[in-house]
Amino acid sequence: MPDNVDPRHAELVAWLSERGHSPDEITKILAKVAEYDARTINESIFDSIDAGEFDLAPLIKEALGED
Repeated sequence: MPDNVDPRHAELVAWLSERGHSPDEITKILAKVAEYDARTINESIFDSIDAGEFDLAPLIKEALGED
């Protein structure tokens, strides 16, 4: 497994395989998990910004190459 692959991904694939899911089903499930993960992270960041717990200024500077 390449170094940049999250070992949890392989564990999830193995877990789904053990439960009888086909490779096609696993691909669909992994896509949905990734979608949910991205949405959760996005919502979490916006919740933190709204609560004043996340300083957006450093992120803006980095994005604009102003660091």
